[in-house]
Amino acid sequence: MSLSSGRGPASLFIVYICLMWIGSGRVGITALTSTERLTSRHESNWAVLVSTSRFWLNYRHIVNTMSIYHVVKRLGIPDSNIILMIPDDMACNARNPLPAQLFNNESHWLDVYGQDVEVDYRGYEVTVSNFLQVLTGRHDSNVPRSKRLMSDASSNVLVYLSGHGGDEFIKFNDVEELLAQDLADALAQMAEKGRYRELLMIVETCEAATLLQRVSAPDVITIASSQKDEQSLSFKSDPELGMSLIDRFTYQTLAFFESIDIKSAATLADLFGTYSYEFMQSHFSYRMTNAALRPKDVKLTDFFGSVADIRTTSDRGPQDIMYHGDAQMGRYMAAYIDEDAPWDIDSTLMQPDMSNESIMMWKIFYTAPSPSDSGILNREAIRAWSGFMALCSLALYMLIAHIRMKGYRVSDFHATWNKC
Repeated sequence: MSLSSGRGPASLFIVYICLMWIGSGRVGITALTSTERLTSRHESNWAVLVSTSRFWLNYRHIVNTMSIYHVVKRLGIPDSNIILMIPDDMACNARNPLPAQLFNNESHWLDVYGQDVEVDYRGYEVTVSNFLQVLTGRHDSNVPRSKRLMSDASSNVLVYLSGHGGDEFIKFNDVEELLAQDLADALAQMAEKGRYRELLMIVETCEAATLLQRVSAPDVITIASSQKDEQSLSFKSDPELGMSLIDRFTYQTLAFFESIDIKSAATLADLFGTYSYEFMQSHFSYRMTNAALRPKDVKLTDFFGSVADIRTTSDRGPQDIMYHGDAQMGRYMAAYIDEDAPWDIDSTLMQPDMSNESIMMWKIFYTAPSPSDSGILNREAIRAWSGFMALCSLALYMLIAHIRMKGYRVSDFHATWNKC
């Protein structure tokens, strides 16, 4: 029997090992199981906050974004970890009767523009191309670090968009559009490149759900302010400015964050329970690409807060009261929440909860839990062991080839062994 008979299987085995080694760097994009999520902890927080509308009549879209900016800063995310994109300088607009100020309530109690705002992209820098480059990290070499999203596979990322939209698009600067498929592709690239651990995307625009419906990247949570053929309506008309100050969905979101601090255990389920169709006049919805995850499993501070130990000189600051002293807020919210029982309006639009037992999350490789029970994939170890196995297989193959060239057969080895 000739040893050459094993040449085919040996070659196939070596090819398999080499492919496994090359591909081992890509296995980390699988979704986290609910167990891994609950026993592990992200290491940094990042936020990308974007207003896509320019011109004075779109005052409220910029105020939406600036209000969320103040929330994440209050909860500990520093400016170094926030990418703020504002297409028009409303505070210094010639039509602004209150120069260098922006307000989201007619009482004008708190200036959301303030004296401590760092805008990273302004004016005509707020483009679809720049937004997608921020997400994917595919910048020109001359783009400074301050304009880059420096997140990694251990980061939780919050993305907030506010502007004019329609069926599967949102307008940027009134000259171009971000399409649903382009957004989905960008998030898929982020997952492929390990640019987030989990990502929460919130869109405040008309027909917002259609912009998010193509997203399939792992571990992404999307929240839309309205459904197809629905408008995302404005709120709080100011007679002095002559326009609406904020949109209803963002206003109601801020209402919930009034009582939230960095130590809060409030979850997405708690936030969803406060959304009222009677107040917003639109149906919000959410999607989770990790099917084993449920809203009650996701703490709001995992995205709106920071894991860093940041201490301030006081427990609360003026930005804590995002209604600017709105005395009517309690009456508005109490009335609408009493009318709508939690989940009644939007239950048919939401992804149903699924038990852990009913979902099997498939993985190619996994490691035993680390001392911190994170259970996160160790790609470097996989690559090292795969490389070692490939080298051993190659050495064995070369030995077989050498023996075959010399004309040895198995019977020759048996005879030598018997003599010994």
